Formats: sequence, structure tokens, C-alpha cells
Amino acid sequence: MRMQARGAIVAVALALFARPALAQQEFLKDNLGKLIKKAGVHAGASFANPMDTREAYRDGSYGVSIGLAPGTTNGWRYPFGIGWYTEELVAPNGAIFSQVRARPFYGGIGYGWHFGKWSAGAQLQAGWSLNSLKAHGDPGAAFGTAPDAVVMKISDSVSVRPQLKVEYFLTRKFTARSSLNYVFTNPRVTIVTPNGVLSDRWNASNISLAVGVGYYPFRK
Repeated sequence: MRMQARGAIVAVALALFARPALAQQEFLKDNLGKLIKKAGVHAGASFANPMDTREAYRDGSYGVSIGLAPGTTNGWRYPFGIGWYTEELVAPNGAIFSQVRARPFYGGIGYGWHFGKWSAGAQLQAGWSLNSLKAHGDPGAAFGTAPDAVVMKISDSVSVRPQLKVEYFLTRKFTARSSLNYVFTNPRVTIVTPNGVLSDRWNASNISLAVGVGYYPFRK
């Protein structure tokens, strides 16, 4: 009898634990399906105005990023995205010496409004920016040495992006879109020359205006 009772208890416990597991699987499956249906590609151009012109110079970028289609009703959103931009870095003597390429990955929270074919939203995103440098301008003049004697490194960095955006559906899957962004990021830049090593945080924060198009192939 004891063995039968223990067996019954084990069977009931397994059944109770199995139900939440199945429910969780269904929840993940449903939400993953919704994300896939909203996923799309954004192509466009952005024009950045650095916050500290002593350390960075205005630059623009063209490219493709990944994002989600706006909803069809008003409400909270949990946007994510992948993007990139470029800026020219300025040495203490005012000479441009390199171009930073930032590729941030974002996730966050926002609120969206829907008016017919128009969608608007405000959101706050944070993430991690993968940064790289390439020689640009005159590195030699910037640091008083031969250009090929300048070695430059940049760290990856935290990136925070408040954003206002608007999007108009030209068709069910194609949109025209624009956004106003403030990007905060503060990577460490290290410059090695025969005259010494300069390592400091560079203020690469900027305000940018982006315009472009969106394509959501799975949207119905």
C-alpha cells in the first residue's frame, strides 16, 4: 500500500510540474512567432551632430539595421534593434585623426500610438556598442609624429538611446520612417606614439536624425 501511495504521489507531482512546463513552451512559441511576424529590415541614412565638438566631428552614415514593425494599436512596446553610425574623432590640437564605427545592439521599452497608416512612438533603449577605429584625416599632424607611427585602439562601450520616431505604411509591408535620436556612449580610446601613450574616455555622444524605409516580409 505504501508503495502504491508513493507511486500515486509521484504521478501527481509529475503531472503538476508538466503543466507549467508545457504552458511555458506554448508561451515562448506564441511570442517567438509574434516577433518573427514583426521582424523587418530598415535601410536609410542618419546625420549625427556630436555633443562635444572638441572630441568628435559631425559625420553621417548609411546602412541597414534590424527592427520590429510598429503595432496596430496604442500601447507599451519592448523594442530591440541593431544599428550603426560613424563619427570622426578630433585630437586635443583640433586635427581629425580617425573615424569611429559604432555598431550598437539595443533593447528597451517604449510607448506607441497608431493613427490609420501612421505610427509614432517614444522609447528608451540601452545596449552594447561594438566599436572600431580606422585612420582618417591626418594622424601624424594630430600627434606630432609620422602617420605610420600612430597606433589606435578603441574599446566597446555601453550605449543608451532615447528615441522619437514616426513611420508611415505605404503598403502592408513597406514603410517610410524617420527618427530623432540621442545616443550616449563613452568608449576608451588609446593612442600609442613614439612620444607616449594617450588613453582616455572619448565623448562620442550625439544627436542624430535618421530617414529611410522599412520592409517587414512576414507582416500580414
